[in-house]
Amino acid sequence: MSPELKSKSEVKPLSISENPPMTTFVMYFNQLLRRALKRPAVSEPADETSALSNELGEYESESVQKTLDPNFVHPKILEARQIQDRIIQERFQGQSLRIADIGCGDGYHGETFGSDSELYHGFEISSEMASKTRKRWQDQGFDHSQVFEGDAGRVDLPSNFYDVAWSLYFTSGNFREEFKNLKQYDDAYLDKNPAFVRIVNNFYKALRPGGKLFLTVYKDKPETEAAQREFYKMTGQTVVTPLGSRFVATKENFWSVRWTEQSMLSNLAECGIKPEQVQFNDLNEVSWLVEITRPVQLESLKEAA
Repeated sequence: MSPELKSKSEVKPLSISENPPMTTFVMYFNQLLRRALKRPAVSEPADETSALSNELGEYESESVQKTLDPNFVHPKILEARQIQDRIIQERFQGQSLRIADIGCGDGYHGETFGSDSELYHGFEISSEMASKTRKRWQDQGFDHSQVFEGDAGRVDLPSNFYDVAWSLYFTSGNFREEFKNLKQYDDAYLDKNPAFVRIVNNFYKALRPGGKLFLTVYKDKPETEAAQREFYKMTGQTVVTPLGSRFVATKENFWSVRWTEQSMLSNLAECGIKPEQVQFNDLNEVSWLVEITRPVQLESLKEAA
């Protein structure tokens, strides 16, 4: 049986070194994460913004949810998704790993990896999508898979825990504070996006030494912007950003940024991640699978000290 959790002050901090039996450990850790996500909301920023609170409702929109349906996806973007899936399946399927899925959407990747993983944790800000994912995984009988609803940048995670964390299907390009004035997403903001940094830093620190973080992202090229704009129109959304913007936004409050290598590295630098830890894997002409490795040698030196 898992321990009874009464209040945060009464809960002993999670310690990986305690190494409880795996079933009890997973249940205990899942309860800790549930409690962390159910804490009173942190103070909201000023009126103009809401840091990933989903108050604008974009993640509940039917047209936005169609972005997960391959029938509505632009061919180049669909190709990138398929290549990305092939890569991660070849590298990780069939292995007993601890995996974190940041922005797990409808739970597709949890279904793909859930049966083999040691545990599979999905993090999703949309109540509707979280419910769909929870049911999907329960129907598959994945008792070691769990979806947590809330802001993935604010959940308390143990250090050195996950083998792999990923944010797939271009989800990491949606991380931002929800400004009502799109002009606030200027170059200075996009080069050091605080919402992106907060989420990536949270999961980077939760990786074990040698662990991997993967981000599927759009390249900042005219042909990518054209594909994005057509893609969102195919889902029934109305694009409101002018051509040449570094991101595409819609009337339905969807928002997705494109990246150069430099803009990605400048954001990752805010997480303490160095360029030599980052690999840009080409998926096709419009996208990368960014692969970030947490160093092993540095961690070993710290432990020895």
